[in-house]
Order: sequence, then structure tokens, then C-alpha cells
Amino acid sequence: MSNTDNPSNQNASVPPTGDWRSQRRAERDARRAAWRNGGGHPGWGGLPIGGFIVLAIGLVLLAGNLGMSVPHNWWAVLILVPAVAALVNAIRFYRYDGPQSPRVMGSAIGGLVMLALALALFFDIGLGLFWPVIVIVVGLAIIARSMWR
Repeated sequence: MSNTDNPSNQNASVPPTGDWRSQRRAERDARRAAWRNGGGHPGWGGLPIGGFIVLAIGLVLLAGNLGMSVPHNWWAVLILVPAVAALVNAIRFYRYDGPQSPRVMGSAIGGLVMLALALALFFDIGLGLFWPVIVIVVGLAIIARSMWR
């Protein structure tokens, strides 16, 4: 048996043969080499956003317990977290798919609706006026999305 026939002796830089096992092994070796060379885990965003959220909640609660002025509806700011995440996804999808993609429109509309809801709750805007606007925006998004398919 030669060196090329034994998959365990193959180098990650050598293209694999037609065997699916050797292809899989080469892909795995390439991922491990990239990880060891400082490439990091694919898809790792870097910052621990959840930790920052918990830290911010703790600071707000501590400030309230120390007698500092904290708005009574500070929790509405937490709705901004998924709103920002949806808007960031819309930007990502825009870069990959272009401006008239259903994924872009869905993420953008969802993010904008959550952003508007967070601002309405934080600034005590009456929800009686706000909910019909959300229904109108969602209806327009459905119509726009069906036109781009």
C-alpha cells in the first residue's frame, strides 16, 4: 500500500482523492489548521453580547438601589437588543443578496418594528396609536416581499 492510498498519511494541503472519507478528513484538517493558526472558530463574532446585557441590567438595578434616578420603564431598552441584531442581519443579508432580497426586507422590517416598539415603550408613547401603525407596516412588508419573489 503506497503513501497516497493510506488516508492517515495524507497531508491537509494535498487535494483528496475521490473517496468521501479522505475529502472529509482533508476538510477537517484544514479547519483545525486554520484554528491553530489564529483563524478562530468560524462564525465567532468576538464579543460576549449576553455578558454585556447582564452587566448593564445589574448596573441599572444597582443604580436604582443606590437611590439614583432610573426611568421607570428602563426595561424597554432590552427590546433594542433583538432589534439591533435583526438590523445587523439585514445589513449582512444586503451584502450577500443585494437590496431586493426577501431576507433583507424581513430582517429590516422586523428590526424596525422592534426598534419602534422599544422607543414607544421607553418614551411612554400611547400604544393605542402605535399598534395600528405596526399592523400597517407588517402588511406593507408582506406585500413588498411577495412582489420581490
